[in-house]
Amino acid sequence: MPNFIKKYSGVAIAWLVAVILSIVFLPNMSTLVSQKGQTKIPSNMQSQVAQSIQGGWGHNISNTTEAVIVFNTGNKAIDNTQQSNINSTIQKLRDNKNKYGIKGITAPFDNAATQKQLVSKDKTTELVQLNVTKDRSIQSINQQLSKSVSTEGVYTYVTGGDILNDDFRVSTENGIKKTEVIAAIFILIVLILVFRSPVVPLISLLTVGVSLIVSLSIVMNLVSAFNFPLSNFTRVFLVVVLFGIGTDYNILLYNQFKEELSRGKDNVTATIHARKVAGKTILFSGLSVLIGFATLGLANFSIYRSAVGVAVGVAVLLLVLTTLNPFFMSLLGKNIFWPSKNFNGEGQNKVWKWIASVSTKQPIIALVVALIVTVPFMVSYHNNLNYDDTVELHNDVPSKQGLLVVQGHFSKGTAEPSTVYIKSNHRLDNEKDLNEIDRVTTQLSNQKGIKTAASVTQPSGMPVDQLYVSDQLGTLTNKMGKAKSGLNKINKAATKSSFDTSSLQNIGQSAQSIASSLQSMQTSTSGQSVSSTVKALQKRMAAVNQPLSVAQTRILTMALQQQASQQQAALSGLQGIASDTQSIGNDTKTLAKQLKAMEAKLKKANKGLKQIGNGMGQSNEYLKALGKSQAADTFYIPNKVLKSDTFKESVDTYLSQDKKTAKITLVLNNNPSSETAMNQVNDLQSQVEHNLKGTSLSASTVAIGGQTSNISDTRKIASSDFMRTAIIMVIGITVALMVITRSILQPLYILGTLLFAYVASLGITKMISGALLGQNMLTWNTPFFTFVMLIALGVDYSIFLMMKYREYHNVDANPAQQIIHACSVIGTVVISAAVILGGTFAALMPSGVLTLIQVAMGVIVGLVILVIIIPITIPSFIQLTYGEGKHRK
Repeated sequence: MPNFIKKYSGVAIAWLVAVILSIVFLPNMSTLVSQKGQTKIPSNMQSQVAQSIQGGWGHNISNTTEAVIVFNTGNKAIDNTQQSNINSTIQKLRDNKNKYGIKGITAPFDNAATQKQLVSKDKTTELVQLNVTKDRSIQSINQQLSKSVSTEGVYTYVTGGDILNDDFRVSTENGIKKTEVIAAIFILIVLILVFRSPVVPLISLLTVGVSLIVSLSIVMNLVSAFNFPLSNFTRVFLVVVLFGIGTDYNILLYNQFKEELSRGKDNVTATIHARKVAGKTILFSGLSVLIGFATLGLANFSIYRSAVGVAVGVAVLLLVLTTLNPFFMSLLGKNIFWPSKNFNGEGQNKVWKWIASVSTKQPIIALVVALIVTVPFMVSYHNNLNYDDTVELHNDVPSKQGLLVVQGHFSKGTAEPSTVYIKSNHRLDNEKDLNEIDRVTTQLSNQKGIKTAASVTQPSGMPVDQLYVSDQLGTLTNKMGKAKSGLNKINKAATKSSFDTSSLQNIGQSAQSIASSLQSMQTSTSGQSVSSTVKALQKRMAAVNQPLSVAQTRILTMALQQQASQQQAALSGLQGIASDTQSIGNDTKTLAKQLKAMEAKLKKANKGLKQIGNGMGQSNEYLKALGKSQAADTFYIPNKVLKSDTFKESVDTYLSQDKKTAKITLVLNNNPSSETAMNQVNDLQSQVEHNLKGTSLSASTVAIGGQTSNISDTRKIASSDFMRTAIIMVIGITVALMVITRSILQPLYILGTLLFAYVASLGITKMISGALLGQNMLTWNTPFFTFVMLIALGVDYSIFLMMKYREYHNVDANPAQQIIHACSVIGTVVISAAVILGGTFAALMPSGVLTLIQVAMGVIVGLVILVIIIPITIPSFIQLTYGEGKHRK
C-alpha cells in the first residue's frame, strides 16, 4: 500500500512538472490563431487562384490587406466644415504612409470616377480605400487606423474582410474566457449537489484543468512547429469537451470508488478496484471519443480538420484521469467525499427502468413512439445555411458598424467587392486586348445583380464615350458636315465665276487706241494749246466709245496745264508711253482669251465639287446610321490616348505591373455573403472563360477573388467534405463499438439512435434560433460541429449502458431483464453526465458568437433527446434481436 501511494505520488509530481513546463512553453495562442487559424481553402479553388494572382500584382500592393475607412454624418449631408475635417484626415494618411504601412490610398475626390464610387448618393457617407502592408497583425493595423482616422464632427469606422475576420477571432477568444469561467462554476455547483461535498468537485476540476493546460500546450506547440490544424474553434471545443466528458468520467470513477468504499474496502484496494471497473468503461468510452475526433484529421477542410486537436486533449485527459485520480483517491479515501457520510452503492433510476420495461414489452410501439417524437423535427429541417460570417459579430463591434453603414448608404457589395482576374502570357496594354477586356466588362455590367463593373477601359464603372467608335463616328460626321457645308459655299462661288470678257476686249482696244493717240500727240503737240489738245482727245475717245467723263476731262486739263512748261521735255517720253500702252492693249486681249478658257475649266470643277459634295453627304449619312447601330458600340483606343498620362492612371490601377494581368472590379447589388451572390459568382468564371474563347485572351487564366468567392469556395468544400468526414467518423466509431460490444448489430442500434437525435436536434435548434435570436438560418458550420459533438460524445452514454449490460450478463439470463437492470442502474449516471455536458455547452451561450450559441443549443437539445430515446430504442432493439436470449452473442 505505501508503495502504491508512493508510486502515484511520483505520478502527481510528474504531472505538476508537466503543468509548469506547459505553461512556460505555451505559445501565444491569440497570435497563432491569427496567423495560422484562418480558414484554408485548397489552392486549386478559384478564390485561392485569384489570391495568388493578386499576390503577384505589383504596384506595391502585394502582401497587403484592404481596409475601408468610413466617414458618416448620420442622416444629414456632409457640410463644408465636416468635409474640411475629412480632407485633413485623408491628407494625414497620405503624409504618414510609411508610419501606417499604407501602400495605396484611393480617396473620394481623387477624380470623377472615385467621386462617383466613394461618395454616397445622399452625401452622408464617404469611403477611403487603403492597401495596408501585412508586416504586422490585422489587430494592430485595425487599432492604429481606428485611432488615426478619428475625425471631429463625423462618425468614423475601419472595416474590411480581414478586419471583420480578425474581430470574429477576438470575439471568439473573449467568448472562450467567459466559457471557461462559467463552465468551471457550473461544474463546481453540480458536483457539489451530486456528491454533497466541496472536495470532490475541486479534485475533479483540478484533474480536468491539468489535462486542459497540458493538451493546450501540446496542440499549440504542434501548431507552431508543424502547422498542426488550428482554427478559431479549436480551443473553445477543447475546453468544453474536456470539461464535459472529463467531469462525466470523474463522476463514473468517483461513484465506483464510493461504492467500493461502502463495501468496507481500504483506500488503495477501493482505488484499484474502482479504476479496474469504472476505468474500463472510461477507457472504452474515451477511446471511442478519441477515434471520433482523430478521424477528423482525414478531413480536407481546414476548419473540420482543426477539431483533431480535441483528440489530443482526450488522450491527455484519459492519461490524467487514470493516473492522477488514483493519487487523490488512495491518499484521501472517504475524506474525498467530506462531509458526506453516505457511501451507499448505485441507486436505481425509476424513470429509465420504467421506460426500458415498457419498451421491451412492446418494442414496435416503443420505436413508433420514438419516431413520432423525432421525425417531425427531422422533416422540418432544411439544410439552408448562413455563410455570412458577419452575423457572428455583435452590432456594437466597430468594424461591423462600419459595414452596416456602407450597406445602408451604398450598394451592399460596395464594402466587399468581387474581382475578376484575367491573367495572360503577354502584355495587355494594346488596342486589341483592351477591346476584349472592355467587351467582357460591358457584358458583366449588364448582368442582373451587378451594380457596377470597373476595368482599365471603364475605370468609373461606366463606358468612356470617347473610346468607342460611336462617339468617334459622331465627331467625324460632325466634321464631315462642316466640310460639306464648306464645299457648298465653294460650289456656289464657283457657279458665279462666269467672267464677262467683253469689257476686257474693250479695255484692250481702248489701250491700243490710246497708244495710237499718244503717238499722234508726239508729232502734233508742239503746235497745240492745252484746250485744243483736250478737245481733240475727247473727240477721239468718243470715237472709240470710251468718252472721257467731266471729272476725267478736268483732271486731264489741269495736268496738261501743269505739264505745259515741260511739254518739250516730255515729248521725248511719249514714244515710250505709247509703246507700253500698245503692249497693255495686246496683253489685255490675251488675258480675256485666257479667262474664257478658265471659265470652261471652272464649270468642269463645279461639276466635280457637286459630285464630291453629294458623295460626302452620302458618306456622312451612312456614318451617322453606323454610329447609331450596335456595330458602333465597339471599343477603340487611339495610340495617342493609349500612351497618354490620363490613361496611365487607369492602366496602373487595373493592369498589373508587368501589364500581363487585368482585373475587373464588381460591386454586387446583393449581400456578398448571400446565397444569391454566391450562386452568381459561381457562374462568372465559366462565363468569362466562354466569352474569351476565340480571342487573343482565350488561353488566359480567369479567377474570381473577393469575399463572395471565398465564401462560395468555403461552401463547396464544407458541403462536400462534411459528408465525407462524417462517413469516416461514423465508420471509425462503428469499428470501436464493435470491439467494445463484441457485436455487429448493437453498434448499428447505437449509431441509429444518435443520428436520429442529431437530425431532430438541428430542426429544433433552428426553430429556437429563429424564435429567440432572430436568426432563421443556422450558421454554415453549426451542423458539422453539432454532429461531431453529439456523435462523439453521445456515444459515451450508450457505451455506459452497454458496458453495464455486459456486466450483468451472468446475473440475468434474459436479455430483456438484463437491459432493464442496466438502464435502472446507469440511468442516473447518464442523466447526471448529460446535465453536466449540457451545462458545459450552455456556457458557450454568453460568448455572443452565433455559431457557438447554436452549437450549444444543438448539443443540449440532442442530449435531451438521447436521454429520452436511449431507454426506448436500445431496449427495444435488444428485445427484437435477442428475444429470450436464444440468439444473443
